[in-house]
Amino acid sequence: MWSAAYGLVALAVVAFVVLYAAAHAPSFAAVNLADQAYDAKKWLAQHLPSVFKVYERERFHGHTNVAWVQRVWATAYDYRRREWVQFPVLLPLGYRLERARGDVIYQIHLEASCRYVALPRGGPVVLYEVELMHSLDQLPWLSVYAAVPRNLTQYYNWLYSLYRALRYRPPTVGLDPRVGADVDAGLVEWTKVEWALVYDAASGTAKLYAAAPPSALYIVVEDYPLAIPLACPPR
Repeated sequence: MWSAAYGLVALAVVAFVVLYAAAHAPSFAAVNLADQAYDAKKWLAQHLPSVFKVYERERFHGHTNVAWVQRVWATAYDYRRREWVQFPVLLPLGYRLERARGDVIYQIHLEASCRYVALPRGGPVVLYEVELMHSLDQLPWLSVYAAVPRNLTQYYNWLYSLYRALRYRPPTVGLDPRVGADVDAGLVEWTKVEWALVYDAASGTAKLYAAAPPSALYIVVEDYPLAIPLACPPR
């Protein structure tokens, strides 16, 4: 009888220990890294037009959330003055972007150069060579588009009106007032282009090659939902 009683007491103690441990054990919430990366890219997409812009390449490499731009002159028609005028615009040549979200630190660095090449079966294209560094092992949502103007004169007239609306601050091509504003205005069409991503294991960098038509104003490197416009450096 006593052995049975001791057995019941021991069983109750074990049950209490098990229930106590279960009640006080730490619980681990599921971490969705894909959602965190998406949120980081979404934040960068919303703030991309307002990133700090620099003209010097040396300063560009020393900062985060910065765009490297170069100023060039464009021509538009001023209907009030009834004459052709020149005004400054900025070409985005590179970005260094970073955003932390939860357990994810999303980083992407891009720097563009261009050259004209002739395809074996076709006409000339502008070959964009984009030096690319990113914090993710893969970029499964990567797409590349060429921004082709429907009418070049109308496009520069629109940029000129934007230049005046910004109180004579040079607008950034493809970036101001926001990415895709020129598409929504019916002035530019984004068309998908052929591209290839070549990794260099030694340096940890990659080269993105994209073949755009000569009429393209810039290309858009999209890691959805982040769309990044890149132009050719002036010659």
